[in-house]
Amino acid sequence: MIGRRDPRWGALVDDPRRFTFSFLALRILMQRMAMRAPMAGADREAAIDEVYACFQKNEKLIAADIAAAFG
Repeated sequence: MIGRRDPRWGALVDDPRRFTFSFLALRILMQRMAMRAPMAGADREAAIDEVYACFQKNEKLIAADIAAAFG
């Protein structure tokens, strides 16, 4: 799993529509992020934490989505 401090997590939050994810819960989460964008400061950090936690919790179910987002 990609570490939380990797700048690509921020890129996902900054541009949540960049990828189309197959995992429904992740798609919904990213749609919520898109509605809140642009974010800065503590809001952005909280969003990154939320996205990271979703990826980490569902790592085995979203292997394809991880590959799409992080190559």
